Parts: sequence; structure tokens; C-alpha cells
Amino acid sequence: MQKLNIFISTFLLIFTTVFPFHIAPTFFEKRIDAGGGYQEFIMYNNSLKTQRFKVTALPGTGEFNGHMDKWIEYNPKIITIKPKSQSALKVYIKAPKGTPEGEYSTFLNFKSVPMPELKKDDGKTAAAAASIGLNINMEVVGYVGDLKPKLEIINLSVVENKDGQAVVSFKVKNNSIKRGVWYDVDIIHNDGNSESIEKGRIGVGQTDDITLTMKKMKKNDVTGVRLRDSSTYEDITKKEL
Repeated sequence: MQKLNIFISTFLLIFTTVFPFHIAPTFFEKRIDAGGGYQEFIMYNNSLKTQRFKVTALPGTGEFNGHMDKWIEYNPKIITIKPKSQSALKVYIKAPKGTPEGEYSTFLNFKSVPMPELKKDDGKTAAAAASIGLNINMEVVGYVGDLKPKLEIINLSVVENKDGQAVVSFKVKNNSIKRGVWYDVDIIHNDGNSESIEKGRIGVGQTDDITLTMKKMKKNDVTGVRLRDSSTYEDITKKEL
């Protein structure tokens, strides 16, 4: 299962940055009980052709507490994106009353749909646009319960490499109860500003080993590290040198 997750994450990274069609964000990470969770996904078409996709909710990988594909509402079901343009997919997920605490997932499947043909004045037809021909699954995760993100920064250190650049190393441990966390790392500069990096998802009980080379910072420029929830942008924890 871990190999499958690595493959999916790697493919999504390539898919969302290289293909003419990509999506942002690539995560959900919302509380889905109480009032439910809502997220807008922006779908970009960087190609010179109009593209159309059918969106379908499918069961997740099964590594979490369960699936949430039956609890999801989304609009539109079919998305048409003009060249060099973008469209929004609106997603709302609400777990049934009494659902146990923990994480639940679903795949959002994006499948290319052939564009209709256009009638010419001479009675002949011509394809309106070419299709990219994609069939992509993007797994998104939500959680039930008041499960606050609890991350811990361990063994923070900063050295300077041969090029005079700051190299920041530390571990991040997920002490959250029953949920993973999608998080950003802020490297704090001594002028009060910071440089942010989206790290990604850390599972329950897992530890990330992080080493970052800050090309525009020297060792003495770095005063600390802050972790933020990528979904809410709220601070989770901070550690100073």
C-alpha cells in the first residue's frame, strides 16, 4: 500500500505540473462532520484546445477508516475549459450522523470526454477540439471529529554549505490523533519574513526527515521554522533556533 501511495503522489506531482491540464489544490483535508467540508478545485487548461472532462467520485484506496464517495456532492459533473483558461469544481462532503472519528477518502476521477463535432456550411463536419485523453484519479481525504493538527519539530539545525547557502535540517513528527496533516514549512528570516515550501501530507504517527537548501539565505539569516496547515493556512507550531 505504501508503494501505491508513493506512485500516486509522484504521478499527481507530475500530472499537476507538467500536463497542459492540471488542478490546484491537490488535497481536501477538511472536517466533514458537523457542517461538512467545502473546497473549490481550480482546473487549468494550458493547451490551445478546448478540453472537456467528466468528474466521478469513486471509493478511495481503503487505507483510511472508510470511503466517502457516497457522501460527496460536486458541481459541475462535466467541465468544459476553454484554451488558456480555467474552471472551478465545487466539492462539498458531509459525513452521516454517528460516523466514527477518523479519516475517510474518495477518488475524484477526471476522464476526458470527446468534444461534439461542428457542422460546416458545406454540410461536412469537423471536430471542435482535440482531447488530451486523460483518465486520472486524485485521492482526497477528509476527517470526522475535532481532530486538531499536532506536529512536532525535532532536532532543528542550520549549517552553511560550500556556496554559503543555509541548509536547514529537522524532523517533523505527527502527534495528531486519528488524522494525517497536509502542511507547509516556513523558514523564518531574521527580518521577519519567511520562505514557504508546501511539504505535503504526513500520516498518523509518521515522521518526516527534512533538509532544505535555502539558496537566498545564509546561516545567520535563519531564525526558526514554522509549520502551517495547508488547508486552513493556520499556524500549527513554531521552533526558534
